[in-house]
Amino acid sequence: MKVSIVIPYWNGAKLVAKHLPNILKIAKQERITEIIACDDASTDETVSLLKNKFPEVILVQRQKNGGFSSNVNSGVAQANGDLIFLLNSDAEPKPGFLKPAIVHFANSKVASVGCRVGEGLWTTAKFNGGFFWHGQSQLGHNIKPDAHQTLWVSGGSGIFRKVIWEELGGLDTLFDPFYEEDVDFGYRATKRGYLNIWEPESEVEHYQEKGVIEQNFSSSLVSQTAQRNQLIFIWKNITSSKLLNQHKQALLKMLTIHPKYWAVFLQAVKKWPQIMEKRAIEKKYAQLTDEEILAKFAQ
Repeated sequence: MKVSIVIPYWNGAKLVAKHLPNILKIAKQERITEIIACDDASTDETVSLLKNKFPEVILVQRQKNGGFSSNVNSGVAQANGDLIFLLNSDAEPKPGFLKPAIVHFANSKVASVGCRVGEGLWTTAKFNGGFFWHGQSQLGHNIKPDAHQTLWVSGGSGIFRKVIWEELGGLDTLFDPFYEEDVDFGYRATKRGYLNIWEPESEVEHYQEKGVIEQNFSSSLVSQTAQRNQLIFIWKNITSSKLLNQHKQALLKMLTIHPKYWAVFLQAVKKWPQIMEKRAIEKKYAQLTDEEILAKFAQ
């Protein structure tokens, strides 16, 4: 299977200079011949650096900044690989990362494989207090986990089967500029009967440097966007009448007790027509119920 690496950038010249040489080195070792840098209309030296110092990298330039989902989708659209390795601009794969992950794709139902980042484990989910929450499984010390089904795979350290990516329409741009887009992809894939796998032997080093979000958005806007996208996720993906009734009651309480939440609510409501359109599509292709998914991934 041919693998394409897709790295999204936005004003990331320093990250290009710091991490891309090592990524190219590892890619050569792993016999990955295609690396795509998708740039979300950077205003720093990102594009010129990529063009002048890394001509072997395919550059996809966006003329207008759109956000993480839009940028990643632009890069994946140009990829020729059967598998797409999405990698954060401040992350590097470790030598030998590819082989343990790629074997899972022998199963045609596998939509994605997530790499181990630090002590990160497979993802879990619950519907509590009328809202959808996701996290990571917790294991005791001295327990070495095996590959395991996960609800979703990180958009910054995961390998995706392109044919399923295209079937699902890639990352949903409703979540632009950031947050929840990879959770949404994993949930939709799972609900359609596909599998997402977490592979602990495939490791990625995420240096977690001060990123684009922290540099360009205020903490209040980041919080509001995260909360807005939580609502979009629920309205789009949760079709259980029982869970939706719980959500309606919780939402009414939230709006009553926390007046500032109205700003979050109204930002989500602006996207209502698109949410309902996409909700109908997901409902049409669903193979599992929300209760079945939540029972499978409860922690």
